[in-house]
Amino acid sequence: MARPLSVIMDDFDRLTCELSPENLCCDGEIPQSEVRRRLAGIQRRWAKLEKELGAKVSEADVYNYFYEKRAS
Repeated sequence: MARPLSVIMDDFDRLTCELSPENLCCDGEIPQSEVRRRLAGIQRRWAKLEKELGAKVSEADVYNYFYEKRAS
C-alpha cells in the first residue's frame, strides 16, 4: 500500500531540517568525517523517498509544498 503524499512530504521535511548547517554539523562540534557520514545517510534516505514518490524533489519543492499547504 502506497503512503499518502502528505506522509512522504513530512519525511522530506524532516530531512531538510537535518540538512540545516547547525543540525548537520552540530554547530561545528563534530569532525568533518562525521558530517560527511551524516550527509551521505541523508542523501540515501532522500533518494529512497524520491524513488517512493516517483519524482525528483528539491529542498525548494519541499518548502513550496508546505507553503502552499499553509496558504490554502
